[in-house]
Amino acid sequence: MNTQHDITAGGQTLDPPTPPRKPHKLLWIDLETTALSRTEAKILEIGMIVTNLDGTEDGDRFILPVRPDHVSLYDLDPKVLRMHLDNGLLDTVMETEPDEFGYANVARSLGEFLNDEALRYELHPAGTNVDYDIDVLTSQLAPYLHPDWLRELTNHRKLDLSTYRISDLALDHDPYQGHTGTHRVEDCIRRDRNDYANYLDIMRAGHQGTQS
Repeated sequence: MNTQHDITAGGQTLDPPTPPRKPHKLLWIDLETTALSRTEAKILEIGMIVTNLDGTEDGDRFILPVRPDHVSLYDLDPKVLRMHLDNGLLDTVMETEPDEFGYANVARSLGEFLNDEALRYELHPAGTNVDYDIDVLTSQLAPYLHPDWLRELTNHRKLDLSTYRISDLALDHDPYQGHTGTHRVEDCIRRDRNDYANYLDIMRAGHQGTQS
């Protein structure tokens, strides 16, 4: 049985316009947290930057410290505690207003940001171990949004720099030289974008070599 129904007006069949395709963009994501557990880690800082697919052109960004609703020093892994004392993040978090930078308000602001971006762009999550960041954001902020909110707003195809780095290890190269950094979100995203640019240069050279 044919279930297709044509749209008509005045007896004439109308062809509905095809919605314009949204440009593909990278959504660089980085979190700073209290621990490495995907279910127990509390969020201390969120960083998201939208770029073009080669990571060279900056778009909108969301950079914000976060004050978890219920956290104590005992929730922090000792190494993480030392790291975020040294880089000043814990001082920044403790100086924030609990209501303005608490989970509920941050979730609302982040939801609005991503909804706006997803209306305009096809967003591909990018970063280091990006699934970890997505899982933590989902589990920690879902009570204030809806389950799996982040995956619904982004493409299932992701760019994970860990894939490139593991490939480097397979070739006996050390991809982690100079990766100490400050462990603040903007610094980590900058590092990932720089590494990505270097890997793209290698890929371009390979493509040019096969075509010559």
